[in-house]
Amino acid sequence: MLQFVSSNPNKARELEEILQISIQMKPLELMEIQTDDLTELVVHKARNAFQLSPTPLLVEDTSLYFEQWGDLPGPLIKWFIKSLTLEKLVELLSQGENHRARAVCVLAFTSDGEKVHCFEGEVLGEIVAPRGKHRFGWDPIFQPIGSQKTFGEMTSTEKQSFSMRERAAMAFKQSAIVQAVQN
Repeated sequence: MLQFVSSNPNKARELEEILQISIQMKPLELMEIQTDDLTELVVHKARNAFQLSPTPLLVEDTSLYFEQWGDLPGPLIKWFIKSLTLEKLVELLSQGENHRARAVCVLAFTSDGEKVHCFEGEVLGEIVAPRGKHRFGWDPIFQPIGSQKTFGEMTSTEKQSFSMRERAAMAFKQSAIVQAVQN
């Protein structure tokens, strides 16, 4: 069983489906640094989590980069949504013509609190008016290239075929680290 430090059951469920291994979700109050560097953020989270729970563990963070805004909000997306709402965010973006976005997920694994292994997944898409009944973060406004649906409209299986989390998780799954965790 792999310990995943998060308070978000949706992320834990997605990872369990992708990795096909048991995930133990461990909600810890982590100090999250404010940075535009996603890798720096997850490395800090992994080390902080290990201090609180000294066992091999996995953490994750996801960013959404708007080309029109010079790659803002990036890792700060959840704070933008909390302050503005999805609808207001889309309204602000619609004032320009460029709706291209990049969704990035980085998983970080540590077994000792020092060495942190990072695995990244990325998907390109565009920001659209909110659609879909699955309101997980910014899923209703992100439509990946190659799909007519937003993440919020997709089934779990459909989303996995486009998902940045799936790509990061597959990189982790193909590493020697996950083999060691399973044994």
